[in-house]
Amino acid sequence: MPAEYQFVWDAMIAGLLASIACGLGVLPLAVRRWDIKRRIGIGYGFAGGLMFAASVYNLLLPGFTLGNAQTTQLWPVLQTLGGMGLGCAFLWLVRRSLTPERLESRWLKSIGGRVETLVFIAMAFHSIPEGVPVGVGFGAEGHDPSLSGFGLYIAVAIGIHNMPEGLAVALPARAGGASLWKCFWLAFLTSLPQPIASVPASLLVWFFEPLMLPLLGFAAGAMMYLVVVELIPDALETRSPDQIAWSFMTGFGLMALIQVAL
Repeated sequence: MPAEYQFVWDAMIAGLLASIACGLGVLPLAVRRWDIKRRIGIGYGFAGGLMFAASVYNLLLPGFTLGNAQTTQLWPVLQTLGGMGLGCAFLWLVRRSLTPERLESRWLKSIGGRVETLVFIAMAFHSIPEGVPVGVGFGAEGHDPSLSGFGLYIAVAIGIHNMPEGLAVALPARAGGASLWKCFWLAFLTSLPQPIASVPASLLVWFFEPLMLPLLGFAAGAMMYLVVVELIPDALETRSPDQIAWSFMTGFGLMALIQVAL
């Protein structure tokens, strides 16, 4: 690759490492004393809190503030909320299409049941707008040497917060009987859109920047819809509302702390 395009390679490698970090989020499930099948309700509440916080702090709030330099501050909010509505509609359609017959298909069966499949799809779409800023960061470095280190900073921040997101993906899969190795690959694959999206974003900064707000909203809407219609109702089938509330807030607080620390 020509030296002037080294930033493209850097963006792809950084995105791939962030995906591996997502897979490493399964490590807490290696603790044998924690019987996830008996505590899946608590696990769903915790995963819901992680995903909800990621939607708010890593997707919606950045979308609301990215356009503050524009003439009106209402337009970026409307773009983000419009994307959020599309994300909700998308997951609603996917949820309706996941009939028992389709869940038995070879590809979907390899992921798991209904909840595992919806979590996988929602988190995979959530990874796309996370890969774009990695690519944009490295692309900006390639065009402006004064921004050296900008792309790496974004990639490291995303990689760190990918770990609890990987745990959120792995919890329902592990409860469904998946091995730790399969949980790792499922978490890794949900984050694989990051390095894939980072490459064109690094080359076409001018094209991807206007798409960021709808993409952020879309991913947030899909994840929040999933938490409300699947994870929390399933959690309440096995645990009391108080227990689910505490587990949800624990997950939310953990992800919020990680986001603020970064």
